[in-house]
Amino acid sequence: MLTTLAAALSLASSLTLDVPFLPQTDALCGGAAVAMVFRYWGDAHADVQQFATLVDRRAGGIADHVLVDAVEQRGWRALRLNGSVDELRARLRDGQPVIVLVADRGDVYHYLVVTGASTDRIVVHDPSWGPSRSIDAAEFVRLWKPTNFWSLVVLPGENSVGRGFQPRRDAGLKGPRYERSVNNGDSRCDALLDEAIDRIRQQGLPAADTLLNAVRAQCTDSAGPLRELAGVRFAQHRWHDAADVARQALARDAQDEYAWDVLGSSLFMQDDVAGALRAWNRIGKPRVNVVRIDGIQHARYEVIADALAIQPNTLLTASTFERARRRLGELPDRATARLAFRPEAAGFATVDVVVSERSARPRGAAEWTAVAARSAIDREVTIASSGFTGQGELWTASWRWWNERPRVAVGFAAPRAGRLPGIWRVDASWDTQTYAFDASAPATAIVRESRAHGGLTISDWMTGTLRYSIGGGVDAWNGDRKATFFGASLERRLVDDRVSLSAIAAKWSFFTGDRGFTSLDARAAFRSSAQVQRWVYQTTLGAQRASDASPFAVWPGAGDGHSRVPLLRAHPLLDGGVIEASHGAFGRTLAYADVEVQRWFDRPLLPRLGLAGFADFARASRGVAGSSNAPHLDIGGGLRIKIPGAEGVLRVDIAHGVRDGTNALTFGWLLPH
Repeated sequence: MLTTLAAALSLASSLTLDVPFLPQTDALCGGAAVAMVFRYWGDAHADVQQFATLVDRRAGGIADHVLVDAVEQRGWRALRLNGSVDELRARLRDGQPVIVLVADRGDVYHYLVVTGASTDRIVVHDPSWGPSRSIDAAEFVRLWKPTNFWSLVVLPGENSVGRGFQPRRDAGLKGPRYERSVNNGDSRCDALLDEAIDRIRQQGLPAADTLLNAVRAQCTDSAGPLRELAGVRFAQHRWHDAADVARQALARDAQDEYAWDVLGSSLFMQDDVAGALRAWNRIGKPRVNVVRIDGIQHARYEVIADALAIQPNTLLTASTFERARRRLGELPDRATARLAFRPEAAGFATVDVVVSERSARPRGAAEWTAVAARSAIDREVTIASSGFTGQGELWTASWRWWNERPRVAVGFAAPRAGRLPGIWRVDASWDTQTYAFDASAPATAIVRESRAHGGLTISDWMTGTLRYSIGGGVDAWNGDRKATFFGASLERRLVDDRVSLSAIAAKWSFFTGDRGFTSLDARAAFRSSAQVQRWVYQTTLGAQRASDASPFAVWPGAGDGHSRVPLLRAHPLLDGGVIEASHGAFGRTLAYADVEVQRWFDRPLLPRLGLAGFADFARASRGVAGSSNAPHLDIGGGLRIKIPGAEGVLRVDIAHGVRDGTNALTFGWLLPH
């Protein structure tokens, strides 16, 4: 603890420069290093790709002399040095970042930008790993020595973009700046509008409504006065009104860039990020300046950046931003994550990513409570550990100790495989399920079914609203019946995540040539709000089907959410860990629906509390001999608890079966779509 504190204090008091970070693409670590320094000196939109033609593919990068020549050809001064740690510190004191060449892996060389130094640490922007990487000074010298301590200082020259700029010593951003566009309509209306604007400048905003409405009365078809009035509403911080007036202007002139700009800015101030981007995209903005990723310790910067697929100097569209948000939320090693962007001057934007990676153990009382609650309810414990390769991978192992249904599983997940996109998951599991055919029958009516499973699954968001998953592998049923399987799913999100539509299909084929089997699942869900707020309404309906030769493990059912997902809360499927196969909602075909109303309390409690009322419907058919095909309707109410650090909402429900009068108390989790 004291060592960590001392290191933190040492770095806090060290020489540190605010150098913008840029990741490399392909073999462009040299281009990324130079572009970072260019931006530091004021070339705000220097791009890594401008150096792409300099890459020697056989050598795997840009030769040092080629990089120096490229800097000088662009009008910058390049000071080539055989440096030392003392020289680095001296340059940092003068406000000059230093590009160094190190032996990264054996005889593979890599460019870094030195941005800070303390007594025993060197801080670098690594185009491959990420920003502000802290390296022990002795280790840094060991990596640097094979290049004869090659270093490069880049300074603004007479003709460089950065000439006259001061180093970036603050990260402050100015808000959007708008200028009047030229009105190419009726010259009489143009003159009236120009006169009104001049008088507004003299008299101030309080006079704007009167003056602009006077122009509107004489120029009823003109977008000009509405456009300027929208700008006035924005200046008055009346965001909703500004957006409404901007839309009225666009109804008269859909090419009015200023109106699109005001509309986008007004929507942004109302937290409608997608709407703001759609408006701004109509006028070719914003373009991505830089992607900042904070909080990562295990994963490399490029792993996260590649997953998000937001590139500098490209147009940030609503669909690109939404897809990046979806992908960020599915990174295996993330505990929490947030994606946002900040508009900048000249039509650019900085994308901000904050990732909180998983810790080796729960952090704080809230996370311990969430883990304990889930383990107690599911009777299963899971251990997760981040990898050590920097690829954002996650290893997991779980054990379920439930009587009559034990399970052991291990898994590996990574946000990519080489250059192939998507989340790649490899998993293996061994489990046993126990089924009772008739509650009144002797023990011979008990059947145990074991399954050993191994497979690979790939999933990704193709767009901001469409997700796919494909997978395959091998299953062994009861030890000797081995089958290959292949499955795929599609999910569509609509109406700001309030609607989810999904379909899943899977097929098994036995090695022996025996008759295989299939399963199908279709589901639709609606939720009034994706957030936990005062009133929430949600409903789900779906249908599932398994073919005749399917093992019991593939049969659908409805119960308390433990052995099968669909809910029928007065009729739990499990009794002491045994699945009641003669249960009225267990068969090869299932139709189900549920409706729930939640009322959340606004008291400042750490775990948020709410009450709920619900109704569950389920009807199974093609079940075991003697089982009923009659539909079930269960109604009830319960407590809802949102525990910080836990995915989903903990539920405690009391339910009553309308058809047969059965009552049950159940515990479980309500998960998001």
